[in-house]
Amino acid sequence: MGRAVLISIHSEHVANILNGRKIFEYRKTTLKHEISHLVFYCTAPVMKIIAVAEVLGCVVGSPTRVWNTTSFGAGISRRFYREYFAGQKSACAFSLGKVFEIDEPFGLLSLSGIKAPPQSFCYLNDKDMNFVLEKLLSKPCVASHMVFVGGIHGVGKSTICKNVFQPTGYQCVTASSLIAGHSGKTDRNKHVEHVSSNQAVLLRALVKAKSQHDRLLLDGHFSLINDCDEIKPIDVEVFRSMNINQFILIKGRPDEIAARLKARDGKEWQISFLSRFQNEEEAHARYVAKTIGIPLRIIGSNVFNERRKSRGNWC
Repeated sequence: MGRAVLISIHSEHVANILNGRKIFEYRKTTLKHEISHLVFYCTAPVMKIIAVAEVLGCVVGSPTRVWNTTSFGAGISRRFYREYFAGQKSACAFSLGKVFEIDEPFGLLSLSGIKAPPQSFCYLNDKDMNFVLEKLLSKPCVASHMVFVGGIHGVGKSTICKNVFQPTGYQCVTASSLIAGHSGKTDRNKHVEHVSSNQAVLLRALVKAKSQHDRLLLDGHFSLINDCDEIKPIDVEVFRSMNINQFILIKGRPDEIAARLKARDGKEWQISFLSRFQNEEEAHARYVAKTIGIPLRIIGSNVFNERRKSRGNWC
C-alpha cells in the first residue's frame, strides 16, 4: 500500500468531490512516493479534515496534456485550471476512486505529526493515517463513476480508451462485447439487425459491469447502422437508464476513418457516408446530453493521438 497524503482544499472543491463531479485532484508538485489515499483538509472557515479518497492512479505531463486527459472529470473551469498552472511546465492529476466522508470532522490538533495546514501537501505517518481511517463512514459517498465514449466506427475509440483512460483507473468495455456476451448480435459489416432488443441486452449486462468497477468506461455509439443501411439514433431512454456521469464524443476526419476501416476490416466505406454518419452521431449526442442533463465533451481524435506519442508522461 502506498502512502497517504494530507492536502489543503477549498470548500467548493470538496463539495464537488463529495458529489462525484470532481474525480481528479490537481497539484503543481509531483510526489516522489506512490500514493494510496488523499486526506482532505478543508480550509477556512471549516478548518477540519472532512473526507478521504482512494487514489487509482496519477497523470503527469504538461498542463495542456493533463487538462486534455482529465477535463471531463475536472470539476473546475478551464480558466481556473489555467490560472492555477500559470507559469508551470508540468501538472499532476490524481485519479480519485471511492470517497469516504469523516463521521465527525476534526481539526489538525487531533493528529500527532501535523500541526499546521500544508501549503500543498504533506505525508501522514502510519499512526495518523490509522486514526483517520477509523473515523470514516462505512459507505462511500462516491462509489462509482461511468463515462460513455461515443463516435462512429473506426474513429479510434478503443485505442483512446486503452491509452488514455485505463492509466487513470478506468475499466474499459465496449457495448458490442457486452451485447455479444449476453446473446445480442451484430454482423461483421457493423450492421445491427435488432437495435432496440440489443440495447435492452446492453442495459442488463451493464448492471453487472458497474457493480464490479469503481471507474467504468463504456465504448459505444449514439447511433447505429441497421440491416437496411439506415442510420438510426439510439433511444434517449437507453442512455438515461445507464446512469452515466459524463458523455464524450470522439470525432475524426472521414477520409482517415475510411482508410483505417479498410486496413482493419478490408471493407471500402464511402467518405460521404462516414461524414453523414458522423454528423448524425454528433447531432444525436448533443440531443441526448441536453435532454437528460449530462455534460458532453466533443474531442478530435487527433488530440489523443498526439498524446499517445508521449506515454512517458503516465505514472
